[in-house]
Amino acid sequence: MKAIIKSFKVFVVELFKDGMIIMILIAPFLIGSIFKFAIPFLELKLTSFFDKDVILTEYFLLFDLLLLVLTPYFISFAASMSMLDEYDLNLINHLSVTPLGKKGYLISRIILPLIIAYFMSILILIIFSLTTWSLVMLLSVSLLTCLLSLTSTLIVFSYSKNKIEGLALAKLSGVVMIGIFIPFILEKDVQYYFSFLPSFWIGKFTIDMSYYYFILALLLVLVWLFILYKKFISKLSK
Repeated sequence: MKAIIKSFKVFVVELFKDGMIIMILIAPFLIGSIFKFAIPFLELKLTSFFDKDVILTEYFLLFDLLLLVLTPYFISFAASMSMLDEYDLNLINHLSVTPLGKKGYLISRIILPLIIAYFMSILILIIFSLTTWSLVMLLSVSLLTCLLSLTSTLIVFSYSKNKIEGLALAKLSGVVMIGIFIPFILEKDVQYYFSFLPSFWIGKFTIDMSYYYFILALLLVLVWLFILYKKFISKLSK
């Protein structure tokens, strides 16, 4: 355990040496501030200008959900960039034969950042939410969005040869997140074309608060992770 904690500390120190990564890590707070203060102000101006009761208010829940998705996504992106650096330098193979081991390496680079992302997501939504969330819903949706962000980590690391490709692939991997928008903007008959995306069921769960959708989202994201993990381990073993 000491080796894992030490490795994680090194990981954090290296992250904060990269200016771009620092900006990525503080981005959820910046985005949360914009959502919290700019969106209600914009709603006030728009409703006044168009003489309507509500325009953006019905999408406040979507803004909250987007914040819950982006927070772990940014942390996962930072982790995947760090792992690509270490892979390029062949540090992963070296670390795997130390007391840390490959299992300890994965815990320090994936599991611990994911746990931090989980609690950070909860904290950020408590501070910046536009709607009222029950504790159970907040904990449940945060769990799903953190697991969803892990798919991005596995995609970026598994299919990128270097950080440049990683940056491009990170944008592409963000496509798996678009499902959260679908239940808010499309008619029900059309929505289900996106049912292969775990994020779609996360959006459905957030709106309807039915744990049937929670189970579907959880099972689907676990299937995605199982498939991606095979490729991830294959690259890690090279």
